[in-house]
Amino acid sequence: MTASKASSANGTFGINQARRVLFIVVCAHFALLLTIGLFRHWGYMTSLNDLGFFDQAVWGTLHGQWFLDTNNVFGQPINWLSCHFNPFLLLFVPLYSIWPVAEWFIVAQAFALSVAALPIFLLASRVHGSERTGLLWALIYLFNPFLLGAAAWDFHPVTIAVPFIATALLAVEKKNFRLLMFCCFWLLLLQEQFGITVACFGALWWFRQGDWKGSFLLVSIGLLHTILVLGFIMPTLSPSGIHSMIVDPGAKDSRYGWLGGSLSEIVGNIAFHPIRMLHTMITVHGTIRYIVFLSLPLLGLFLAAPFWLLPAIADFLANTLSANPMPRAITSYHSVTLVPILTVSAVYGAKRIATLFAKSFSVPITNWILLATAVLGYELAPLPLPGAINFWRPVQWVQVPDPALKQVRALVADRASLSVQANVGAHFSQRQQIFRYPFKVGEADAIVLRLDSPTLNIIPHNRQGIGTLAHHLQMNPAEYLASVDCLLQDPVYGVILWNDPWLVVLRGPKIAGADGLIRNRLAHLRNSWQITSGEYGAALQECRNKLQ
Repeated sequence: MTASKASSANGTFGINQARRVLFIVVCAHFALLLTIGLFRHWGYMTSLNDLGFFDQAVWGTLHGQWFLDTNNVFGQPINWLSCHFNPFLLLFVPLYSIWPVAEWFIVAQAFALSVAALPIFLLASRVHGSERTGLLWALIYLFNPFLLGAAAWDFHPVTIAVPFIATALLAVEKKNFRLLMFCCFWLLLLQEQFGITVACFGALWWFRQGDWKGSFLLVSIGLLHTILVLGFIMPTLSPSGIHSMIVDPGAKDSRYGWLGGSLSEIVGNIAFHPIRMLHTMITVHGTIRYIVFLSLPLLGLFLAAPFWLLPAIADFLANTLSANPMPRAITSYHSVTLVPILTVSAVYGAKRIATLFAKSFSVPITNWILLATAVLGYELAPLPLPGAINFWRPVQWVQVPDPALKQVRALVADRASLSVQANVGAHFSQRQQIFRYPFKVGEADAIVLRLDSPTLNIIPHNRQGIGTLAHHLQMNPAEYLASVDCLLQDPVYGVILWNDPWLVVLRGPKIAGADGLIRNRLAHLRNSWQITSGEYGAALQECRNKLQ
């Protein structure tokens, strides 16, 4: 085919031009996501409970304590793999040997989410016979609000799975079993639920290609991985003998405890009591609303190609079965693995609908979906754009690394254990013992606090309200300020640094004159955080009772 004919076949875009545009867009998207991630971290909006987990696990492995985790409900060092099966974290160990910083995770997350547009482009171009159309579908993927929401969270391993899922879908389309096996191998190293995902890819391979041998191999590997990881490896590594993220009886916010008291009981209840399960999912967990949110950017077109939804089963069930509503939030990261699957299903759905009318009908369908995705992506963008929701609302958008961190880190460098404020904890997690404040107060050798809010979302004072000040602190703001007031009265500790807003206390004598300045700061925060006298008084009295 001549160059002019190729250009004509692809509309106003030639093959090379479409790929050039895609390359530019993916690079710009990566730069945007990287900026969001770095500014969040430097602006103290990341958390010890997320980014800090992975930072300590990799740092600990580098120093001979494999997958170290001390910030947990057990109050003792455990293996992180008992919480989430993420052995792929070993790939970060060589990077930490070069430069031990948590920013590696932020770079990896931004890159993974952006580069997944490439296999989606290739697949859509192949299905629709047009690289111009393929480019539009790549843009649809990149603008998806669930993807943008995931990028604005701390690093999570599921984001690294996104390009492997997208490439696995391309492998099924291209009948490339080796490529599919390669992608599935990495999925199995990323997180515990991906054994089910791999088994579903095996089922999709059989439906699409009719190869029962390859399908049987993938289904067997996926199910074996699920049994070994969830049934043996994770419970063995857990101090409780139970997967703590599923049914740990000591966890107040157990996500799946309502399904049963053990993994076998959960599987049995799902298998033998599906009506009860569905009733809870629909009436209590809001599954219909969640499906509507997933459908809006793609106008529900993925329902026209249901077989391609098979790999979404594991994460969809994990999100809809959870008693915690966070996994179903459009601003959360939990649905990000569904984005490439839903997008590819919509690619085939558009093709199927177009065959019912006219082949050229696929172009206007794609344009409508792109418009819907772009509008929703803009409205829900975690950015200070006119009319955008700007969900996280940082106090400052542009951030640079805090020069005071070096001084604070130096003061606590040789301390054996550290209790640290949740939203600054990821800056101090490279140590053998770290705990989220106020845990271990009275036992920890040092306490690090930053008396300031990283967000303008002050109200409501509810730690379950994602994006609020309470969420970042992981405690009620009144209780937080009262605890600081009590800390100043604790004879065990003395203030060693007050560099507004940084407060560092160590076991030992105090700096004379610092208490008055700190209490002035607390009074200012009570006012700006809209904490009533009654609320603060009750929190302070409760704190003082604990000291006695």
